[in-house]
Order: sequence, then structure tokens, then C-alpha cells
Amino acid sequence: KGTLLRSMDLKREARGVVDGISAEDIGKFPDTNLAESLQRITGIAIERDRGEGSKITVRGFGPDFNIVTFNDRQMPTSGGRSFDFGNIASEGISAVEVYKSGRANVPTGGIGAVVNVATRKPLDKPGQQAAFSAKGAYDSSSREDNSLTPEFAGLYSNTFADDTFGIGLTFSYQERDGGEQSATTQDFM
Repeated sequence: KGTLLRSMDLKREARGVVDGISAEDIGKFPDTNLAESLQRITGIAIERDRGEGSKITVRGFGPDFNIVTFNDRQMPTSGGRSFDFGNIASEGISAVEVYKSGRANVPTGGIGAVVNVATRKPLDKPGQQAAFSAKGAYDSSSREDNSLTPEFAGLYSNTFADDTFGIGLTFSYQERDGGEQSATTQDFM
């Protein structure tokens, strides 16, 4: 319930068209993949890579037309302008804000949207906090005998000096067995 209230407050207090998803408790983001969570927002569709969400399309503008920031700093990409959300573990994320209209305090250049990924900060929730998770992903399309692959994630934060100094650590490990098959023909003359 607190998550929905925070999302409603974000929309209510924002100037312009803004949507968002937030996590009330650490490690409680709705999905394990940020792209999967973002597809819950109106006007956002996702592209899948090997069955998992990876890139987003906002209001019909493809992944190359969106800007992604991480704590209000622009994120680098692995090629082109599109950002792969499969590279970020959702356990350490506190909110994702999607700005669908321009604002003075948001970077320019996102025709579709500007997406800000906000991490959990130790001073937001003082004291010692910890969350750990272990999961397995079953992939029946794997050619290997082991079609169950592990996923581990954890978050630890603590505050010191009367909650004026804090430290936060996040780790994530994910293993996937995969491959690619292709066939090509060439016409020699």
C-alpha cells in the first residue's frame, strides 16, 4: 500500500507528465527485472532478449529515443543510444521515475521519455538494514544438462554518527546458459 501511495504522490507533486514505480522496503521491487516493472506503466512496451525484458519503448518511440539516468546522472550504453535494463539488479533500486514531458531539471534529449533510476540510500532509512535473496531460473531451451541457473542478490546498509554518515552495499550475481543458432546462405555468381 505504501508503494502505491508513493507512486501517486510522485504523479501529484510533479509538474508535467510523470509516472513511477517505487519500493517501500528494501529488495521489494515488483519484478526482478526493471524492464518488466516498467511495462506496468501506461505507454511503455518492452523488448525481450532471451525471454527477459531488456529495452523499453515509450509512447511509440523506440529505445534509441529515450534517455536513462541513474541517480540523475546519465547512464552509458553498450552500443548505440538504447539502454539495456537487464544490466541493473532490482534489489538495490528504490524507485524508477519516467518523465514523459520536458522539465528544466531533467536532462534533455529523450524524445520518448527520460527515465531516472534511483538507488536506495542509507540515510533514507537509518539504522542497519539487510536483505538477501537466492533464486533459480529454469530454462528448458538450454542445451546443457543443467537448465536451472542460480541468482543471488543482497543489500546491506548502515548509518553511523547519529545517522549523519551511512554506507550501502549491493551485490547481484546471475548466471544464464544460452546460445544462438543461425543459418545463412550466399549466392555466388
